[in-house]
Amino acid sequence: MNEYEVLKTVFEHLRRLGFIRKNPMKGIELDKPMIKGFAVAESEDIKALQDRWAVGTRERLIFDLALYIGAARADLAKLGRKNIKGDLLIYERQKSGVKARVPLTPELRAVIDRTPEIATAFILTEKGKPFKAESLGNKFGDAARSAGMDARLRGLRKAFSVYWSEKEATTHQIAAMAGHMSLSEVERYTRAADRESMAKLLMGVV
Repeated sequence: MNEYEVLKTVFEHLRRLGFIRKNPMKGIELDKPMIKGFAVAESEDIKALQDRWAVGTRERLIFDLALYIGAARADLAKLGRKNIKGDLLIYERQKSGVKARVPLTPELRAVIDRTPEIATAFILTEKGKPFKAESLGNKFGDAARSAGMDARLRGLRKAFSVYWSEKEATTHQIAAMAGHMSLSEVERYTRAADRESMAKLLMGVV
């Protein structure tokens, strides 16, 4: 309990005992400190990472799969060809238990084609084993820093929204696929000023 709460409790106790008429702390609220959220990847961040990590590297594979699937690191680490059902990539989100169904777009198919065919997961460590969620996040974090990019895996939400918006997905559809995003957040990202330049990078038209 912080000093504010302690004083408020003490004064309230004194008021009830009759030593004071009014709790001087009543009605006083402290400003809550702003919590810095995850940095969001902008178009220049995406280009920097694409320039730094070529197709075929593990770092680029993590980035591309996270971007086109929109999965959290805990889910991304487990995904593999076993999750492909027809034209969809289906998996249950670990955090919410909600089943996600992501269409296999040409871009996503191209990325999956670069992954091992018989492995249990798309993304493997140097020892050929699936990543732990935290290790996967750290791996991408190192790759991002190397490219001069502040955003981490969760910071790809804006790019994910723009990508699917270009695919003519509705705001509700994008929010459902992303899982953790609100409708207002999706709308804000898809109205982004750098949307056109970002879309070109995401669609491979540079």
